[in-house]
Amino acid sequence: MFSLIPSAYAHPFLLDSEPPAALTTPEGVERVTIYFSEAVDVDFSNIKVFDGNGEQVDNKDTAYFDGEASLVVTTPPLEDGVYTVTTKVLSKVDGHLVDYALIFGIGDVKLDTSLLDQQKNSESVFVPESLARFPGLVGQTIVLGAIISSILVWTNLQKKRILEEDLSQFQLKFENKFSAIVAIGLALVFSSNFAILAIQTWRLETGMLEVIQTSFGMTWTLRMGITIALLGVWFVFEKIKIKSTTKLISFLTLSLILIGTTTMMGHGAASEQIPAIILDYAHNLLSSVWIGGVIFFAFVLLPTFNILPSIKKEKITLVTIPKFSTIIIVSLGILLITGPTLLWFLEDDVTSLTISSYGYLLFAKIIVGFIMISIGGFNQFKIFKNGEKDLQENNPKVYNKIKRTLKIESLLGVILLLFVAFLTNTGLPAGEIQITEAHAQNQGFQLTEFSENAKFDIVIDPFSTGKNKLIITTSDLNNNPIKDMSGLKVKISNPSKNIRPIEVPMVLDTSQESKQTFEGEVTFGFSGTWIVLVEMQRLDTINENLEISLFIKPHLENISTKITEFEFPEDATPLVPIYDKKGNIWISDPLKSRLWKYNIQSEEFQKFGFNGKSSIMLEMDNAGNIWFTDIPESQIGKFNPNNEEFQLYQLPSHLMPTDQNPIAIELLSDNENNIWITITNKNVVLKLDPETAEFTEYLLPTKDSGPFSLALDSE
Repeated sequence: MFSLIPSAYAHPFLLDSEPPAALTTPEGVERVTIYFSEAVDVDFSNIKVFDGNGEQVDNKDTAYFDGEASLVVTTPPLEDGVYTVTTKVLSKVDGHLVDYALIFGIGDVKLDTSLLDQQKNSESVFVPESLARFPGLVGQTIVLGAIISSILVWTNLQKKRILEEDLSQFQLKFENKFSAIVAIGLALVFSSNFAILAIQTWRLETGMLEVIQTSFGMTWTLRMGITIALLGVWFVFEKIKIKSTTKLISFLTLSLILIGTTTMMGHGAASEQIPAIILDYAHNLLSSVWIGGVIFFAFVLLPTFNILPSIKKEKITLVTIPKFSTIIIVSLGILLITGPTLLWFLEDDVTSLTISSYGYLLFAKIIVGFIMISIGGFNQFKIFKNGEKDLQENNPKVYNKIKRTLKIESLLGVILLLFVAFLTNTGLPAGEIQITEAHAQNQGFQLTEFSENAKFDIVIDPFSTGKNKLIITTSDLNNNPIKDMSGLKVKISNPSKNIRPIEVPMVLDTSQESKQTFEGEVTFGFSGTWIVLVEMQRLDTINENLEISLFIKPHLENISTKITEFEFPEDATPLVPIYDKKGNIWISDPLKSRLWKYNIQSEEFQKFGFNGKSSIMLEMDNAGNIWFTDIPESQIGKFNPNNEEFQLYQLPSHLMPTDQNPIAIELLSDNENNIWITITNKNVVLKLDPETAEFTEYLLPTKDSGPFSLALDSE
């Protein structure tokens, strides 16, 4: 049983430990090793080992073990007893400081996981960090959204004839509004940076200089440097008149780097997967274009339009709506791709989202986003469409309507960014679900079942693969002892693995006079469905019988995948493998006229050549023959492993006009050893009788249906 009880849900979460958590181990332990899900900063991380009296017994020499994602601390040779291990680790990516606790035993001792309740707990959602980063997210979104919207929309608006008379005044108003909104955004980022540093200093209980020297501190330093550079550029451009294009390019370059520092602190960077990091950056960028663009429209463009005469103001507003809608639609379209793809990289178990803090926050963010999209749709299909009709009557009334909806949409965008701040500072579901499973396994399995005249209270602990303690308490239906009961027999079996019933010795617990409780030790050798048969033996009446089906899960730490590579003895292009249940794997080779055979036991390859050009798809019939397709030669072949002989079957000649040979894609052997073949480019399915070497054709009724795959039903 992997009964780890982490006291924090955020990343980096604990993956494994040596000695294993909640298990006993023989004497001779002289170190404790902890493995984490991501890199940690050893200078602000530690492992402490406490004995049963609460005394720290480690050598206080926490160090990296195998890379930056594992820590080790040495101890004197540990004597028999129960030991509690606490860890405090600082993530190198997001700067979160996380506490964990676990216990293990040395020798023949009983473990009590309630000892972990005394340990310090870390929050599952890092609220102070979320609130500190929130203004920075809003600020950088405002800045980048304003810059990109200016480049894509403002430069085109200046060329409109409708603005020729008022262009000078219009440009001045725009410059003032643009500078003001950028200043607000940069002020938010600047203040957020200081709040982040203050929170981190408080968390680590150290000075600001020490915090800046951490890996997270270096990211913070880069972010602060870019923020100061942006403030400097803004200040210079306010004092010196420089062309708008130069200003926008300078702001854009620095803002794109600023967004990158957010990615460096996020879940994508923690995954250490390049695609996830790229997707995370793209997601942050496009979110800024969307939400920042809405804020720009509401608080920069519309106030600028207000200086125009009424009819011009309405017309320029109508002109601007479609342009902004195009930008938003493109951004949302890409976000709908990058969002789920990024989530798949970070957490591919979608069901875990429904039972985790991260999932709840994500659903809340999606709901707010959906409301924003709905308002955007209302602006485009209701306000804009009605405005066009009113324009024909020379009485458009768009400005005031869209002004209200855009302010509401901007507020929702800020709320959405609040959820983003919390998501960034909340651990992925994997860490939280790990805890849930650990608790469930620690509590074991409890069940009450009834036969016709008896009641069985059953406890299996820890209810996992390996050895388990089995306790069965029996009584009549009124919870009274059964007087004529002479004994209890228990047997386990696993029909799917052909394991016949194995008896489990059960011993009566004589210390409980008022209860008929039997104890035994049952071993589940592997995960899967096991059948437990319980028989209560009685003297005066027929025995009581009970059958229970249990699904046994493996230890969490034993869930692993091992991949071993085997090189071919010469150049080959392995394509389709098939296992013959005799210890051999057969492999096709689409660039050569041969089949490969790999023997698992001897780890040796053997090749078999035939008269053709390639082997592509493979199938094995009931007799063990290996069938294959040879598309270039318009044939299929059979290889008999017993006599190592090939037999080739040319596809029907009328299927082979000069323009295109038939493409045999799929093979399937039925219960009578007939071979079925799909001819994808000829709209036909063939059946080959190997005994007569005759083909039967089945033309599909739908033209150009392109039959591809085959399946065999129960009949």
